[in-house]
Amino acid sequence: MNNEIGAVEPIAEAAQMIKERNPGTLFHVDAIQAYGKYIIHPRKLGIDMMSVSGHKIHGPKGSGFLYVKEKTKLKPIIYGGGQQKSMRSGTENVPGIAGLGQAAWEAFENFDEKQAHLRQLKSTFIRGISDEEWAHINGRIGADSAPHIVSLSVDGIRSEVLLHALEEQNIYVSAGSACSSNKPAVSATLQAIGVKRQYLDSTVRISFSKDNTLEEVEYCVKKLKELVPMLRKYIRH
Repeated sequence: MNNEIGAVEPIAEAAQMIKERNPGTLFHVDAIQAYGKYIIHPRKLGIDMMSVSGHKIHGPKGSGFLYVKEKTKLKPIIYGGGQQKSMRSGTENVPGIAGLGQAAWEAFENFDEKQAHLRQLKSTFIRGISDEEWAHINGRIGADSAPHIVSLSVDGIRSEVLLHALEEQNIYVSAGSACSSNKPAVSATLQAIGVKRQYLDSTVRISFSKDNTLEEVEYCVKKLKELVPMLRKYIRH
């Protein structure tokens, strides 16, 4: 799953193509964004290895796990005491492991209910801004997209400006493209899907959580409708 626009990748089809070309190829999947939002069966999908990060499922920061298919041969890069079946020597982070395990268990508790809630939040947000001429949603928005991610381009307003304006209203989003103060970078993802040049540096990513409420989403929509017209008054022509 793409972390910027929520595109769901055809993992099973990719695995089949890879294995048909070279059965010995190891297929690794970065499931950090998808884990906890989808039921993932690595064997059925043809996955040999899969990475997951704890912070994406409300677990401890810095925790994570690697699924490794049985009989897959890996070599350690850290040698020493032989911890973790000799794959990564060093003192194990027991609190992190315990927290990650609990977070993983909770992520799939009442799973269908949580996903329906996320879908409702996303659809409410999109419906709330769909009539605004300055709002442009990037990527798919239906059931074939992530339930918790919206990529929004706002015509004429740089992402950093909108991000900080929303911060002042206690609304926290992220820039849709990777940026730094010294050398702003244009998102390769947005370029690849053909987003217009004028929107490449005017995109934010809005992410929803199981803990968000409809009232919070409606508040965000309301503030966007107030802030954007005001900010656009200061556009240089």
